[in-house]
Parts: sequence; structure tokens; C-alpha cells
Amino acid sequence: MIKLLLKKGELQVHLPSGWEVKHTIFKEAQPVRSGLQETMMQALSKPIGSPKLEELLKPASKVAIVVDDLTRHTPISDLLPGLLEVIESKGVPKGNVTIVIGTGTHRPMDQKEIEARLGEGVAQAYRVENHDARSKDLVVMGELPGYGKISFNATVMKADVKITVGTIIPHVHNGFGGGPKNIMPAICNFDTVRKHHLKTALHARARVGVADSNPFLDDVTAIARLARMSFSVQCLNDSFGNVYDILAGDVFDVFQAGIRRQSQALGVAVSSKTDATIVSAFPYDEGVQIMKSFMPSAMVTKLGGSILVVTELQEPLPAFFLDSIRKIKGDDACVIDPAAADKLSRCEPLIEGVGVDFNMALILVLAVAKKFNLSLIGHEVLQDLAKAMECNWYPDLNTALQKESKKGEKKTVSVIPAGGYIFPIISEPFELLE
Repeated sequence: MIKLLLKKGELQVHLPSGWEVKHTIFKEAQPVRSGLQETMMQALSKPIGSPKLEELLKPASKVAIVVDDLTRHTPISDLLPGLLEVIESKGVPKGNVTIVIGTGTHRPMDQKEIEARLGEGVAQAYRVENHDARSKDLVVMGELPGYGKISFNATVMKADVKITVGTIIPHVHNGFGGGPKNIMPAICNFDTVRKHHLKTALHARARVGVADSNPFLDDVTAIARLARMSFSVQCLNDSFGNVYDILAGDVFDVFQAGIRRQSQALGVAVSSKTDATIVSAFPYDEGVQIMKSFMPSAMVTKLGGSILVVTELQEPLPAFFLDSIRKIKGDDACVIDPAAADKLSRCEPLIEGVGVDFNMALILVLAVAKKFNLSLIGHEVLQDLAKAMECNWYPDLNTALQKESKKGEKKTVSVIPAGGYIFPIISEPFELLE
């Protein structure tokens, strides 16, 4: 019997005869310290590498609070009331506070989504804006080699006190998300995000759980430093998605402390690869975010082995994305079309005019679909994606296992119950496109 996490509970299935679980890549839940508000207030009282937030505020201060968007799982509506209370306690009027949705290159959130994300009361009482990565009003804050001029959201840059709120969890290329990623790409200009992602994502160390000598993370950090943010509040989630602690203080000091904690809470050493991997995309169930589970699965699966991805995705992926998969995928001799590979070598997007996340997902999809026997498991909306990728689709995991087991082979298996939170720690190099 194996168990996978879903938003609606657990999925339990029996493996076929001859299939042996070699690795269960999972960590049990962390003890939760107290309620979210109390935990945050404790963090604010003992900031890491920074004065207390109260000491940064004055009655005349203009304050910008950057929060992550709906593709992330930070409990923003639970955290903002306490944070805003601290700001108000220093005499800062509501009119001096703006909440900025750090969308990066993602789509903007509509009013209904904003109210759900922030809480209806907060959304109505405070000025709220979506970041626009292509806005002409972005403020240039410096230059870096290979990037040129780098600019950020004008509302945030013009504020006296600039706060980020996010969650430090494993990230498919950055090693860990949250921290500086709440600045770059969250409130950065489009061209910088595009250049960065296409320039660094294919490096062998640009992978989930790797923080040392990771060029993706190194450049995110260098770019984020230019924004000169004042303070950060970061949640730490366990393997079930529960917030077990909150850290506050300097953006970069908090991030490093969070990485150390999360490496222990969510990282699992894996000594060998298996014939098959069964993974839940939990907690991701929206759009291309589900593909973040591909990376940890590929890291622990033998080349040509089977990867079975269970996802709760309910909405179809955009037609332009599916068309791009069909156009760009290579023949039997290569992962992607040579013309597309040439574009990548020049840090040019594979899909023009869309969010960078679609380009990153496209690279991940093409690499995994070419190197492994991939199966997508879930709602029928996945059928079009499976056809475009030329991989398998099954309505449920039992059906997928029955089809796979008909080959009659014995298989060693890795099980990843929460592919969006847990990550494998491997010793050998791993590259998406070789």
C-alpha cells in the first residue's frame, strides 16, 4: 500500500505484484508552535539580521507590502491583519499603505481573487495593485553584467518601508522559493526575468533543494539586492503544507535561516534511482505549476523509466501552450527542435509574448517527456496535454498501474507523496537538457 497526498485527503493504492518500493521520499509533519498570528508576532519580536519592524516605521512612512500571488500557498489573509496592526500601531495611516501582488510575469489577479487572497476586509480597506512587469513606470535600481538596467515596481521602490511576505519552500530551479524570489521575479521587469530564467535554468545545479553554487539562485539574489527591501516575513511549510514556523527580519538572512530549516524538514537523501516513480503534484493544482513535480521525479528515476504523475488539475491548459509543445518537441534524436535549442542558447523565449513561467514549463515538459515514460493521471482535461506531449493519460492511478504492470516486469519504485514540497537529495549530477 502506498499513500499520496491530495488537497482533498489521501490517495491509497496497492502496487502490482513484483513492484517494490525502494524509496518513500517524504518527511513527517513538523510540530506546529502555535496559531499563525501568535507565531508571526513572536517572529516580529525577534527579527533575524534586522531591527524590529516597529523601529523602521514612522507615522509619515509610506509602506509597501509585497505578497505572493495565487500560484503560491502562503496564508496571506491570515498574516496581513497582524502585520497591518503593527504598522498602524506606529501611527501610519491606512492611506500610506499599499499592498502589491508580486505576480512576476504571471497574469494579474482579479478583484474576487484579491479578496480571497488578502481577506475581503483588507482588500477593501487598503490600496491594492497587481505588479505589471511591462509597465513603463518601473524604477531602475541598478545594472548587472549580462542583464543591463534592472527595474522594479514603482510603488514599492518609492516606499519608505518595503516589506515582503512569502513562504520558503523547495523550488524547481531556484533551490528554494520565497525570500529573494518575492522580489525577483515578483516585482521585477519582464526582460530581466526572461533573461535570467532562460540563461540559468538549464545549469546542472539549478535544481530543487540546491542552494550552493546554484547560478539561478545566485543571480536572483544579486538582482533582488538592488531593490533594497526593508523587511521580510517568511512562512515555513512542512510536507503537508502546514505552516510550522514563521521567520522575520532581513530578506537574505531570513532566507538563509529558512533554507537550513527546510533542508532538514523537507529534504530526503536518495542513494539510487529506481525503475519507476509515482508522484503527487500536491499542493500544485493550477496550470503549468503542476509540472514542478516533474523535476524531483526525474532526479530519482532511471533514464527510460516510468514517471506517474497524479494531479488534481481541473482546468485545461491554454491552447497556445499545447501548440508550442507540438511545434518545438524534437525527433527521436533530440529533446527539442534544433531551431528551438538555438533560441535557448541565445536566451530567447520559446513562446513569445507570454509569461516566463510558460517557457520554463515547456522546457521541463519536453525534457521529461523525451527521457522517461511519462503518465499523467487525473481529470480528463489532461488528455490534450498528454496528446501534445505524446505521453500516457489515465483517469486514475489504479488504471495506470494495471496498464504498466501488464508488461510483466519487476520494478523498483520511488514514491513522492508531495512533489511540490518534498525534494530528493542526490549526489550525482543532473541535467534537464544535455
